[in-house]
Amino acid sequence: MRYTSQQSGFSLVETLVAITILLIVIVGPMTISSSAAKSTSFASEQVTAFFLAQEGAELMEKARNDLLLQNFSGTNPDPWADFTRTAAGGTYRFCYTSVGVNGCNLSIGNGSSGALTSPASCSGQDSCKVNLDAENSSLRSKFTAGNTGVATIYIRNIRLQQVSANEVSVTSTVTWRSGFSRDDQQVVVQTSLFNIYENN
Repeated sequence: MRYTSQQSGFSLVETLVAITILLIVIVGPMTISSSAAKSTSFASEQVTAFFLAQEGAELMEKARNDLLLQNFSGTNPDPWADFTRTAAGGTYRFCYTSVGVNGCNLSIGNGSSGALTSPASCSGQDSCKVNLDAENSSLRSKFTAGNTGVATIYIRNIRLQQVSANEVSVTSTVTWRSGFSRDDQQVVVQTSLFNIYENN
């Protein structure tokens, strides 16, 4: 007597096709989500870099305005000359490309007056790293040019160049390396400051 089996199984080809389809269904969305996560991370870094570059330009404007306020109070007879002085004793001399090729970095102090810290000369690549102090709630700015806080991936260089007797060009550049990228990323903000209260 002969028995015939009613059981049937998958052939090797059917199994391979099923595994291939399963891999496509799983790996496709994972690749898309990984790519989206990288794009989101880069976009976040880029926004932070832009704001740091913008802040650098605004800090130089504050530097000029602080000197003008000294003029109003009678303690500084020629604030524009102080702002543009590149000789020894000039407060912002290292920010000028004619003195310090790499410019300087500034941050706002934590005192009640909101005075600027002394400009840090960017003589080396790490000398103008931007630090983050997220723990200290009394800070005026979470990002600082000093030694407090944790070093970030950002380096800010503020460069000044005197265009004319009454105009100074400000270039604030933030450089960083994103993730596994071999090339540095860069954001540049440029503006001009003028001797708005000309003393001649």
